[in-house]
Amino acid sequence: MNATPTWRRDKLLTIGWAEAGRMLDELAVAVRADGFAPTVIAGIARGGLPPAVALSNLLGVTDFRILGIPRNSGNGRYSERAGARLDYVVPKRSLLGERVLIVDDIMGDGGTMELATKTVLDLGAAESRSAVVVRNVGSRSRPDFFAAEVDDWTVFPWEEQPTADQRTAPVGKPR
Repeated sequence: MNATPTWRRDKLLTIGWAEAGRMLDELAVAVRADGFAPTVIAGIARGGLPPAVALSNLLGVTDFRILGIPRNSGNGRYSERAGARLDYVVPKRSLLGERVLIVDDIMGDGGTMELATKTVLDLGAAESRSAVVVRNVGSRSRPDFFAAEVDDWTVFPWEEQPTADQRTAPVGKPR
């Protein structure tokens, strides 16, 4: 089943550092409340690395992996997307018996997270869960944990920020 992320192209949705921190705190609370106790955090490069590092600190998980799954053709807004493909896993060693929390900044169509989940299970993980800061309303998948839903391009604080002439709005809290 194919899905297309919803990009209204009306405005850039922004998340500042303070709001990102609040959202990541909320995700950590949700992971704990769910009873999931990850033994490994796997961040999806590139945008998923900042929230993955934050969650590894908030959850006290020191075993950290990086999954290189490029999708966007460039750094520009609304850039063309390719199919999900795994470029690398660092460090690439067994996850036998591990409980892995896979983290990304956004779930667009769900393809990246599907490949990431398959990858960690193929490496032997006993269980995996997914966490994203925001989920696009057009995604075919629903992550286990997310802080907000969006319907337009989202700019995170670790990305190049919009210029003064670009229309912006903060990401809304409700999901």
